Amino acid sequence: MTGNDAAIITNDSAIADENETIKKPHTPVCPHEKAKQETASLKSLVVHWDTNTPSAQKIKKAWMDTYPDDPVFDKMVVVGGRNKHYDILLQWISPSNEIIKTKQVEVKLKYKKIKIDPTKNPWSYCVQYLNGHGSDFTLGHKYADLFYTELDKLITEYNITAEKPSLEEWKKDAFGGNKPTTPFVSELRDKGYKSKFLSKFRIDFNKRFVDTITEDDLKTIEQEVYKKSNEVFGEKDYWLQLHGSLDDPENFNVRWSSKVMMQPIINTEQNITRSKCDINFKFTCDDDKVFETKLRWGYGQCITNLRVDLK
Repeated sequence: MTGNDAAIITNDSAIADENETIKKPHTPVCPHEKAKQETASLKSLVVHWDTNTPSAQKIKKAWMDTYPDDPVFDKMVVVGGRNKHYDILLQWISPSNEIIKTKQVEVKLKYKKIKIDPTKNPWSYCVQYLNGHGSDFTLGHKYADLFYTELDKLITEYNITAEKPSLEEWKKDAFGGNKPTTPFVSELRDKGYKSKFLSKFRIDFNKRFVDTITEDDLKTIEQEVYKKSNEVFGEKDYWLQLHGSLDDPENFNVRWSSKVMMQPIINTEQNITRSKCDINFKFTCDDDKVFETKLRWGYGQCITNLRVDLK
């Protein structure tokens, strides 16, 4: 069932957040650099395991405490990749050196020693459990289609000389996770990246877009989030949370947990801040767990990487 009334968040910080966005546009982390950092951390984890360091022994003990009836796996292998929603493959190996069982693990890393609350979802200390492509969601296309009609304002503001691309060509850049490929968006990025104008333009557009979201839109995103979430969760047999430095066994916390699946959604709400500058949704499931979704630009406001983050 979809909620009839939008949930209004009336915290006083909303306006301040909007002003801060205008004054100090967010500088996105390059997705390639972030991926390199995460891969290096995963490889370090495997080295610890292969050499049976004290940190590896701590991780092993946590497994044994959590799954006392299950044998400890023998090997960790880094996998990952854009088409995989897990990071590590666990392998159980026979005395004859044959792989007899494998399981897939999502690793959630924090570089500070933060206490892990076992009552929270295993991804709760991180940004999200999925960086979803905006193109995978109907609402992402609705947003992009309406935003395209505003491009002439950006052409005027930045005196863009490159030819305005077709809607379909522009959407390839808008939904893309890298630097733009079309001359038009490349010129917009060169002239407007991190500018106050684009930050305010995004806020003003979002305020108008929020008012266009209908009950049908809410029902559609509810169905799509449920389907996509369980596709992603289905690939994760286990979750491994590591908070702190693996190089010091006394300076990190560890927790193993089992597969999580999203239960049927019983209520969907649009979370509207007082400033209306964000596009957020909240989903309540029949087990009382709450999931959240945000539609946002990920690599330069109004430029590229329009995405749907699931948390």
